[in-house]
Amino acid sequence: LGPESEFALKLFAEEIVREIYSRSDGKGAVLVLEAKDEDDARAILSELPLVKADMLTIDIYGTKPYRGFVS
Repeated sequence: LGPESEFALKLFAEEIVREIYSRSDGKGAVLVLEAKDEDDARAILSELPLVKADMLTIDIYGTKPYRGFVS
């Protein structure tokens, strides 16, 4: 996972990846990204080495502010 970790660290340093977690079931990771939209997120994640090697698939979920904090 060296190249994958290095790329994730690069995205973190560039403040594109805001948070990254390993899944507790060991089946991947969860990344919180700064992206304009889902297409932008997909373009960013398509550069991950394991995605390029067709060894990793990605699921993207858009978010919006939590309604309990918005007046």
